[in-house]
Order: sequence, then structure tokens, then C-alpha cells
Amino acid sequence: MSVERETPTFMMIAGEASGDTHAARLAEALRAQWPGVKLFGAGGPKMKAAGVEMLFDLTEHAVVGLTEVLAHYPKIRRLFWTLVGEAEQRRPDAVILTDYPGFNLRFAKQMKARGIPVFYFISPQVWAWAPWRARKFPKRMDLLMVIFRFEKEFYAQRLPALHVEFVGNPVVERLRQEPRVAQREPDLVALLPGSRRSEVERVLPVMAATARLLARERPGLRFEMAAATESVAALARSLAGDAPVTVRVGGAHELMQRAAAGMVAAGTATLESACFGLPHVIVYRFSLLTWLVFQFVKNINRVGIVNIVAGREVVPEFVQDRARPEALAAAVGALLSDAAQRERMQRELAEVVASLEADDVAGRAARAVLAKLAAMKS
Repeated sequence: MSVERETPTFMMIAGEASGDTHAARLAEALRAQWPGVKLFGAGGPKMKAAGVEMLFDLTEHAVVGLTEVLAHYPKIRRLFWTLVGEAEQRRPDAVILTDYPGFNLRFAKQMKARGIPVFYFISPQVWAWAPWRARKFPKRMDLLMVIFRFEKEFYAQRLPALHVEFVGNPVVERLRQEPRVAQREPDLVALLPGSRRSEVERVLPVMAATARLLARERPGLRFEMAAATESVAALARSLAGDAPVTVRVGGAHELMQRAAAGMVAAGTATLESACFGLPHVIVYRFSLLTWLVFQFVKNINRVGIVNIVAGREVVPEFVQDRARPEALAAAVGALLSDAAQRERMQRELAEVVASLEADDVAGRAARAVLAKLAAMKS
């Protein structure tokens, strides 16, 4: 620590709702392990509630995909340089960046150029879409905290000089603590098209069309969607049109436990669905530009994290042109009617989840942060 400070000061940045949750828990763990630690930065309401001084809510500006980033570039650029200026002025002992790689990797570069240590929590998924980008990590970060054990192995093989700590999976840890609903409803199908408006706009129309087909084939089926916010719910109701879909705000985890089957957008929701044992199919559509770039740079053939961890297709994936209502209706219909297939998927999902370590993740990350800082200051 710098001589004039009794306690360390950290700048924390998270740019999405999930990152806000993880960074907030890390902030709480840092406070528990070093009372009086000073925290400031940009994130969301959970970080603010955890005692991080918020310069502004960065989660309000979260976007995904190349097209969306380009559309919001001027605003994001202004926020970026505002944070760089704050870091220059306050000179924190280190910056802790959580996920959000499009923004945070560039921010890490600016911090290292200014002599400010960088600790990165939740590795960018370069192992999936651009493994060569990892070559820049040793110059941009002093500590990388990963949440999947295979990530530590990935970096050990390619970048042995990079300090990588495996801290466990915060999503699995959090979900293991949630109460469980007793019984599934055999006539209920869950629609989980993502939390961002841009995702919902691309994914929900094909899910709604699938619901129409299934409703005609199987009278009595019910379809529910859990929206992240009221504004997303309003958008979803508009996009669903006359499809028999009930849209509610919140309750995604409860829906994952009640539904007999589901259609789930690629992302954290697929891991959440696995934790709750929801038999499901993965549905995703990228913007055209993002899809073309992804096809050029991708390093894996799967988009669902459960399938990536398993190394095989546990959950069927319907991505881009394969995401057609007829194909989806057949796959979901099979899950609804074939008890053996449903039970087999649930068993395999449980095996994948059980393979993920998830014990005191924030505490382990906080200890890694403080130990690294102490080593760098000694």
C-alpha cells in the first residue's frame, strides 16, 4: 500500500447487470476482509448498495454485439474517458474490472499505461472467440481471476507468465442458495430470450412463432416469459403479438423451476437453467454483422456454456439460420412428450453443474486481490 494510506483504494467497474451482481459481492467481501477499504467506480445499483461510490450507472448503457456497440459508440466513448480521468485524478491502488470485455480490456490498457495495477474478475471469453487476443493480457492485467477451471488450464498452457487464480463460479454459488419450487407444471413452457432489449428483439420473435406452432399442435400448453424490467416486458408483449405468451417482470428463476421445458437464449441464463434442472433448448440470433465476424474468429463450435464445459452438446443449440420455429417446435415438443429424454438431459445438466466449484467465490476473489496487492507493494 502507498505509505500515506492506511487502507487501500480500489476503482471498480462493471458494465452489465450480472457484472454488477458479482462486483457487489466482491465489494462486500473486500469490506469484510479489510474494514475501511475505499471503493469507487461505475457499475449498477447493487454495487452502490454494497458501498461502492458510484460515479454513474454504467449498466444502463450495456449493449451486446458489434452493431449495437457501434450505434452507441459516442456515448460509451464519453463515459470511458470520464472514468480514465477519474482514475488519473484519484490514483487508486488498483482497478478491479469485472467481465464486460469490450469496455474493460480497453480500460485496462489505459490504466497500465498510467502505472495503475489492474485486477480482472471473470475472464473475457477469448478462449471461445479470439484466443490470440489473450496474448495482450500480461501487458494489460496483473491478476486474472477465472470462474471455470478449464480457463486456468487454457492460460497456463498459453501464457504461463500471466498470474491467474481460479476462484470458483459465482452464478452456481448464488443459485445453490436459492429456495426450490416443489413441482414442475407439465403444460408450461418457459421463454427466456435474454435480459437486454437488443437480445429480446432478435430472439423473442422466433420463440413466439414457435409458441404459436406448439399451441396449435398441443392445445392446453401455456407459455410464460420472465422479463428483466418493465420496459423489456412492454417490448416483449409488442413483439409477441398474438402469440399465447404471458409476459411477467422478474421471476426467471422460479419459472425455470416450474416449467416442464424451455427455450433459452445463449448466455448466463443457460447456466442458470442447468442449475435448476430445466430441460431446454438454446436459441440465439446475432445481428448479421456480429454473426459474420463471429464466424471468422470463433474458436469453438458451441455457444451454450453448459455444452462448452461438457465438451459436447448436452442441450440442443439453434443458432442464427438454424433458429427456425418448425425445428424449435419439434425439439421442445420432444422434451415435453419424451420423459426419458427429459430425465436424461436433467441428469446430464446436474453432472455439469456438479463439476463446477462454487464455494465462497467472492471471498476467494477478495483474498486474491489483497494478496496480489500486498505482494506488489512489498
